[in-house]
Amino acid sequence: MRTRLAALALGLTLLPGAAAADTARGAALYRAACAMCHGSRLEGNFQTPALTGRFVANWAGAPVAELEDYVQRAMPLMAPGTLSPEDTKAIVAFLLEANAIPRGRTVRIRPG
Repeated sequence: MRTRLAALALGLTLLPGAAAADTARGAALYRAACAMCHGSRLEGNFQTPALTGRFVANWAGAPVAELEDYVQRAMPLMAPGTLSPEDTKAIVAFLLEANAIPRGRTVRIRPG
């Protein structure tokens, strides 16, 4: 994922109305397509980035559609571009929920 220097000062634009069903489906899809590299708790490892904490800062200020585009084009690493648009949206909805990012709002990330 890419790093944004000003990420901590910017907001993350969210998709309004992501359904709970999307996040549940996204969790199942994450386990099947992403957890082998990013970990079952999104913790990452020495080769693969975590999808919590810094993940939010890296994408702060980006539209959710940009994150979805990245995931759909580049993931999973061993088979990039194989996720359908619907599956990608569900996985991203799960990632946002797992990071306690409320649906339909903009989160302001402030330096700690």
